[in-house]
Amino acid sequence: MRNALRNLSLAAAILSISLPIGAMTTQGTIPDAAAVASASDDPCSYLAAQRSARGLTGLMNDPDPRVQDCAIRAAGRAKDAASANILLGNVESYLHASGSRSYGAYENNLRARLKAINSIWALGEMRSSRIMARLLRFFEASDQTIKINLVIGAGKARSPLTAAFLYKLAGSAEESNEVRAAAYEMLAEDGVRAPAPRLSFDGMQKADIIYTGGLTGIPQDWIGDLAIGHAGIYGGTEIRNGRLEVLIYDCVPDNFKPYGGVRKIYSFRDFTHEDSYPFFGNRVSKTRPTPEQRELVIKAAIAKLGHHYSNSHFQQKGPDYFDCVGFTEYAYEAAGLNPTPDDQETGWGWPLTPAEQFAATVPDTQNAPAPVNMPPLPLPQPQNTGIVAQSENAVMHAFGLRAQSLPGVPLPTGVKAVN
Repeated sequence: MRNALRNLSLAAAILSISLPIGAMTTQGTIPDAAAVASASDDPCSYLAAQRSARGLTGLMNDPDPRVQDCAIRAAGRAKDAASANILLGNVESYLHASGSRSYGAYENNLRARLKAINSIWALGEMRSSRIMARLLRFFEASDQTIKINLVIGAGKARSPLTAAFLYKLAGSAEESNEVRAAAYEMLAEDGVRAPAPRLSFDGMQKADIIYTGGLTGIPQDWIGDLAIGHAGIYGGTEIRNGRLEVLIYDCVPDNFKPYGGVRKIYSFRDFTHEDSYPFFGNRVSKTRPTPEQRELVIKAAIAKLGHHYSNSHFQQKGPDYFDCVGFTEYAYEAAGLNPTPDDQETGWGWPLTPAEQFAATVPDTQNAPAPVNMPPLPLPQPQNTGIVAQSENAVMHAFGLRAQSLPGVPLPTGVKAVN
C-alpha cells in the first residue's frame, strides 16, 4: 500500500510540478492523484486558512513534522520575528542533542538536524542584526554544513556587525575553504571589500554529492525526511576573481538565468537558487569512491556541460538530457559507482528524486572537524533589549570584533542594521 501511494503521488507530482501541499491536512494525509495535480505551486499555501486561528508559532508545534517544516518556511518568508525564539530553540536543541560538531552522530536525528537548518534559513530571511547576533553564538559549536547556513544568514542581515564577522571569517585559516568561500560570497553581494584570498583546508571532497532545498515542497512520508529539493556535484574550491570560490556542477531547467542545463557555477548562491533554500550538506555513495573514481566523476560532469535539462524526465540520466539528480547519478555511474539502488530508477520507482538519493547515500565524514562541546546558551526574549545587547557584545568579543565597521571595509551606501 505504501509503495502504491508513493508511485501514485510521484506520477501526479510530475504533472503538477509540485508536491501535494495544497490538499494535505495537518494530519499528513496523502491525497489522491487528482488532488495532487490540482495542488497549488506554493508549498506553504495550505497554511493560509489556519494561520489566523493558530498563528505560525502554533503551527510550529504541530505534531506533524511536515507542518512544522512548512510553518518554518512561512515564518522566514513573512519575516515573522515573533517566531524567532522558537526557531533559535530548534537550533539549540539540535546542537545540544548532538553533543558536539563531531560527525560521528550528527545524523542520529535527521529530522531535528533538518529542522535546525531550516530554522537558520528562516532566521536569516528576517534580516535582523539583533536576531543574527543571537544566532551567531552557535557558530563555534556547529559543523561545516550548519556554519555555511549561518554565514549565508549573516550576510542577509547587512549590518556592520555581520560585515565585520564575515570579513574576519573570510581571512581565517582556522575555517574550511567552503565556509570561507560562503563568507566571500556574502561580502561580494554587499559590495564590501574582502581580504586577499588564500586557501586553508577543504571541508568537503571533490565529487561529493551536495543537496539543497527546492521548489517542490516539504518532506513527505513516502519519500523521506528531505524535501525533493536539488542535487549537484561539488568540484572543490579555487581562487578566482580576487576571492575564494566554490565550484559546483549541476543541472537546472534551461530557462534559468544566466544559464540553464548542465552548468558549472561558482557559488552557493547559484546552487541554492539565490539563497532561497538552505544548504543541506554533502554525501557520497555507500561504496566510498577512491581518489581515482572521484576524478572520473568530475570528468564525466565536465563532459556533459551545456547539455539540456529534461523537461519530460523520460531521459532523466542522459546521455543527452538530464535533471539534477539524474545528472549526479550519471556522473557517479560513469565512475563505476551507484548512489541509489536501480529499483528506484526504473518502472514504478521512476522518477528518481534527490530525497531518495539523499536517503540512499551516507555523510562524507573524512574531513570532519574535531568535536567541540556545546555549552548551554540562554535564549533572551526579544523585548529585553539589555540582554539582546549583551548577546551582540558577546558575539563581537568572541570573534575579536569592534562595534563599528572594520577600517578599510566600508559598507555599501545606505546599508545599516535592521532591527
